[in-house]
Amino acid sequence: MAREAVVSQPVVRKNKRVVLVGPILPFRGGIAQHTTMLHRALRPRVDLLTLSYTRQYPAALFPGASDRDPGYLGHVEPGVDYVLDSLNPASWWQSARRIAAHDPDLIIIPWWTVYWAVCYRSLIAMLGSHKHSLLLLCHNVFDHEESLLKTMLARSVLRRSGRFLVHTHAEADRLKAAMPKADVVVKAHPIYDHFPASTEVLPRRARTELLFFGFVRPYKGLDLLLDALKLLSCEDLFLSIVGEFWQGLDETRRQVARLGLQHRVEIVANYVTEEQASNFFQRADCVVLPYRSATGTGVIPLAYHYNKPVIVTRVGGLPNLVSEGKTGLVVEPDSPVALADAIRHCHELGVKPEDFTAQKMAMSWGAYAQALIDGRAEEVYDDKLESCKSG
Repeated sequence: MAREAVVSQPVVRKNKRVVLVGPILPFRGGIAQHTTMLHRALRPRVDLLTLSYTRQYPAALFPGASDRDPGYLGHVEPGVDYVLDSLNPASWWQSARRIAAHDPDLIIIPWWTVYWAVCYRSLIAMLGSHKHSLLLLCHNVFDHEESLLKTMLARSVLRRSGRFLVHTHAEADRLKAAMPKADVVVKAHPIYDHFPASTEVLPRRARTELLFFGFVRPYKGLDLLLDALKLLSCEDLFLSIVGEFWQGLDETRRQVARLGLQHRVEIVANYVTEEQASNFFQRADCVVLPYRSATGTGVIPLAYHYNKPVIVTRVGGLPNLVSEGKTGLVVEPDSPVALADAIRHCHELGVKPEDFTAQKMAMSWGAYAQALIDGRAEEVYDDKLESCKSG
């Protein structure tokens, strides 16, 4: 009796095999929060291997007090292996071997600063043929404070991937200008819905409570906001500046004193926990982002989580996240006068919680994770149109 021919069938995987590399809680800051939430969203959807760090930055190079979140000390995120040391090449090799053993269909690596250029270039080179599964999730295509050296280092990493996800049309434009053949997906930064409800009612100091939130760096234009506040000397308002200063704290205090704003400005010059942040957002009537330049930001999604309107400048991708006159106001950059006018009228918005429903649905972590898994989003960059179109 003749034996039946054995027909080889391709192996059909039940779920995609995905690798995620990046900072995870207890590391702190917007990138770590983003990667943590992405890990949580991907985990039930794919066969996931997540690698985080044992060390990000040497203490001498980190401008803050610590790169660990004080609200998560001792925290170990379930399903995460903390193995990568930015200064230890042996850990890069170990991580590359772990990734290759997972045989991934997709490797997601966040990209936001050239500090990681040497580590990531080496890691990608060690991946061999698996590097073709790589997607760079670009929070910033290039550093906020650019230089020729930084741009060259960034390009040296970017050109090792053909696929990218960015959060704004503006960043897609920058990426396509540098890499015309890149496959770019645009997906808005999700809502930080893991932040808790407020647990403390902070006392109000004025009719209008303003909030400037997050790490304080020169490009964020805090000095412009203080100049705008001076123009509003007859208005009943108070500004809370909440965030760690990477530089310029003494200059900010001197500006507050010079403008006579000591009784209208509170400076909380340190990193705050999620619980503390919730209290500041709950008190705020409006969150102000007077940025001189921007790629994207997690502050707007966080404000929307607490149903708070925003005032943003027309830079980068910030205007795309605002429903003008409904969830916020957009003003021209570098103009204290324009900022002052928007602040004066922010109470007229009359926002309601339901005004943020559409944004929250479109900016969910589930939709974001699925866009990465599928390799498409609602918006796919088209370099011929120099814009984004429905996918």
